[in-house]
Amino acid sequence: MSGEHIDRLRLALRVVIHQSRVAQSADYGRNVIDALAETEELASAQLARLDEAEDDDRAEAEDLGVAEQRRRASYPLYRAA
Repeated sequence: MSGEHIDRLRLALRVVIHQSRVAQSADYGRNVIDALAETEELASAQLARLDEAEDDDRAEAEDLGVAEQRRRASYPLYRAA
């Protein structure tokens, strides 16, 4: 996913969270309120998971970059004769 797609997904999840909270204050039955609360929790968890996944990918890319630099540094330099 490109940054733009992820940003749109984050925005959509934030809208779900907000609308779930707003709807919980309306005059719905207990079961609907429970479903709305669960929807809010799930959307919040997905938003957190997305943030964690991006952090993990950044750390992984950094580790791979460092490993590649070390690998290249371990090869002797070849020079054309």
